[in-house]
Order: sequence, then structure tokens, then C-alpha cells
Amino acid sequence: MLSAKLRDMRRMVDRAQEILCSTGDIRELGALLHQNWCLKRQLAPGVSTDTIDEIYAAGREAGALGGKLLGAGGGGFILFFVEPERREAVRRALRQLIEVTFDIDQEGSSIVLYRPNGFHCT
Repeated sequence: MLSAKLRDMRRMVDRAQEILCSTGDIRELGALLHQNWCLKRQLAPGVSTDTIDEIYAAGREAGALGGKLLGAGGGGFILFFVEPERREAVRRALRQLIEVTFDIDQEGSSIVLYRPNGFHCT
């Protein structure tokens, strides 16, 4: 059973690459993220927490198509895939959280540290 779920998740990676490399409907990526979230939560009981589940549910109810948990070990981020017209509703639903904007570039990733007076990127 576990191996079947892992195979399904691996196929999702291939499908995500197809979506990103085509001119198709990018919203399909949001649905794929949600499918992956649902599968991942079935892998083991410690994959998520009640707090994370509540945040994810609130984001989805406000209009996020899907999401992904990033980071590990008691800290990290939840990335939501949200259509532009639903972003403000998701922001309002999750206003108690810190929003971290990002962009995609050719430089690669950088380390982001949270400090009470803001973020510091290195």
C-alpha cells in the first residue's frame, strides 16, 4: 500500500513537470499539489499536525487550489497555489500568519531567517 502511494507521488512529479513545461492550464498544478498533500498525509501519522491541518484547510476554504509544506523539524512554510483573484481572500483567512513573498530567478535558493523586526535573506 505504501509503495503504491509513493509511486503515485512520483508520477505526480512527472505530471508537474509536464504542466510547467507546457502552455496548458497552470491551475492544474494547484490541483496536483492538493492531491499530493492528501496522499502525503496518508503516509504516516506525523506528516502533519492539527495546526498545519487547520492552516491548510483555511487556505483551501479561502480559495487556494493546493499547497505544500516546506521545511522540517518544527519550522518552515506552507506554500499555497492561489489564483490572482483569490489571493486577498486567502491573505485575510490567514492574516494571523506571516506572509513571505518570493520570486523565481536563476540565482537559486537563499536562506531566510525570521527576526521579530522582519526577514533577513542571505
